[in-house]
Amino acid sequence: MKVSDISLHTQHQYYMKRHLITLLMLLALIKPGMAQNIEICDSLLQSAIEASDKKDYLNSLELLTQAKEIASQKNAYTQQFWIYTNIGINYAELMDYSTALENFSIAYKIATNHLDKRHELSITNNIAGVYMLDKKTEQALEQYKIAYNAALDSKDSLFIGGCAMNIANASMSIDNLKQTAEYIAIAEEMFINYHEERLNLQVHKANLLRKSNKHEEAYQMALQVINEAIKNNLPAIETAATIVLSQTMLDIKDYRTAIKYAQQALQLPISIEERKKLYEALSDAYYHTGRYHKAIAYKDSILNITDSLGNIQQERHFENANIQIELLRRENQLEEYRLRTHTSYAMMGMGIVVAIILTWALINQIAKNRQEKEIARLNIEHEQQQQQLLRNKLDEQQAQALLEEERYRHEIELRDKELMSKAMMVANRNNTVSNIIETLSNSQYIRESNDSRLKQAIVQLQRSVDDNEAWRDFSAYFEQRNDAFIAALRDKHPELTANEIRFLSLVYINLTTKEIASLLSITPEYCKKKRQQIAHKMGFENSKALYSYLITLA
Repeated sequence: MKVSDISLHTQHQYYMKRHLITLLMLLALIKPGMAQNIEICDSLLQSAIEASDKKDYLNSLELLTQAKEIASQKNAYTQQFWIYTNIGINYAELMDYSTALENFSIAYKIATNHLDKRHELSITNNIAGVYMLDKKTEQALEQYKIAYNAALDSKDSLFIGGCAMNIANASMSIDNLKQTAEYIAIAEEMFINYHEERLNLQVHKANLLRKSNKHEEAYQMALQVINEAIKNNLPAIETAATIVLSQTMLDIKDYRTAIKYAQQALQLPISIEERKKLYEALSDAYYHTGRYHKAIAYKDSILNITDSLGNIQQERHFENANIQIELLRRENQLEEYRLRTHTSYAMMGMGIVVAIILTWALINQIAKNRQEKEIARLNIEHEQQQQQLLRNKLDEQQAQALLEEERYRHEIELRDKELMSKAMMVANRNNTVSNIIETLSNSQYIRESNDSRLKQAIVQLQRSVDDNEAWRDFSAYFEQRNDAFIAALRDKHPELTANEIRFLSLVYINLTTKEIASLLSITPEYCKKKRQQIAHKMGFENSKALYSYLITLA
């Protein structure tokens, strides 16, 4: 992830040449009198970017700190600009947005005082990108517009179009559709010779049409983009267009088609935020099509993703704190090492005056310094290996925990389905048996018969209907899974009996009057009457608002 839409790696490949080993760079930093040239600074910058791409932020920041010292001594403003920019990018990825903005601000001052307009525009976009990451959309829009207005003076249509797209995206996120349409039109004109950018723009146009309630046009445009993206092997654009299709179908209440496109999008490479949106759409669609178990399952998935995002944010903040502590500790070690080295060279200077007397002592001192440096290097390598082993172990534990959680969730889903199916099956059976009992009981032949065994068999059959073991299992499991709902209902309405709470539980899971009557072995007419009685007891004039009230207690 890079903060701006303009890739640092593609624009400034000149600074991406690795041609010196790390030891040579360290020697150039700590030994007075050795040339600290721009080539070493460029090489450090290159290595730092590669470390950042591998998420090794500590190593990246260490290398950038070393490069910053060289660039400051040489007044190399271009190098200083990209050093502070990459320090800001590292902290942005660690979710430390305030520190990222501090470094971007320094880079902005360097650009305005010593470099050209293009550098200034690049860092302005980075600043806006951090505001977007930090959910400060209005501030991001302000920065994007500054970059766009300045870019108009240039002849670079790709850069102008990118700036216009930044404004359109930010405007879309706050539903400013008029401004979104205005800047999409500008970007479309700028991207006339850039196929991939133009195709990506079509996705945003389709989403704008959807939000403007032009669903048929949005559907056709998104479908066309998907075909083009597949033909040109652009999976990210295909994913975005498929998500727009699913949302369009959801808007027009074509839930089955919405489910199809959402499931299709889940098979493509997507971000965590996109996956969360798709799960929300699937939960809504499955609920409206009556498949409540799947709706609940995707609701659970949304909660899991939300928890995962929170955990990721906490881990990034914790990692950032550890990196800052480690950087401070290593800077102190480096300063101590420099002091020791400077002392050694001072002694060597004195040795020139009394060379014959102190030759042996100086040779031993140099050997000792080399040994200390080698020991320090080995200690650092050992520490890095231990940290890597610890990270691998944590990753393995996390993967195991996720597998265990998935297995547990699957077992719960199977249990839910089994109990509901069993309860409904027995309820239907009881309904049939009750009809048979009623027919037999009303038969003149049975009433006039003296066959006591036949009458006893009818009584036993009625008892088996009343003894609904599957219903008891489902009722107990429902109370266990929805204890918060039951507790809230009892707290707000202590006057309700256990049977009334059980009746309201069936209303809460949105069963029909006929289904509730079957489960409770009562007539639909009595079921309607009981629902009206309970609603009146709870303070409602009628039972129509009962379900809407119950779901607010969950």
